[in-house]
Amino acid sequence: MSGLPILAALGALMVALPAAAQPSERSFTSPVPAGLAKGAVRAGMDYAAFRRTLLAAGWQAKADPDCVQNVYGGDGTRKPGQSNICRELPEIEACSGDGYCVANFTYAATRRLIRVTSYGDYGLWQRKGLSVLGWEQK
Repeated sequence: MSGLPILAALGALMVALPAAAQPSERSFTSPVPAGLAKGAVRAGMDYAAFRRTLLAAGWQAKADPDCVQNVYGGDGTRKPGQSNICRELPEIEACSGDGYCVANFTYAATRRLIRVTSYGDYGLWQRKGLSVLGWEQK
């Protein structure tokens, strides 16, 4: 499944909300991911902490072979000094130009997929620059 429908839906959400709305006001969640206690993860938490929690609970980053093109666009050329988010976070499927990213994790025990939406500066993901808006499970 392409990340374009998700990004289009996020774009529609941006248009529907006032410009002053904070990302936390756009949060959504589905049930607690498998292997985690209620409250272990929450919308609004730092992406790095969310990711560490999922990985520690047995979830695995699901790499997207089209990440570079989906994140950097066109030929996948990054600007000088720009981090390679696809190498750092292989689960990233796509990022929009206005700060939204979609990432995927799988849980081998149940063959579940979790699709995480985040907002912020993905280049600062290790320094609390990227926050989880929510997730959906499939």
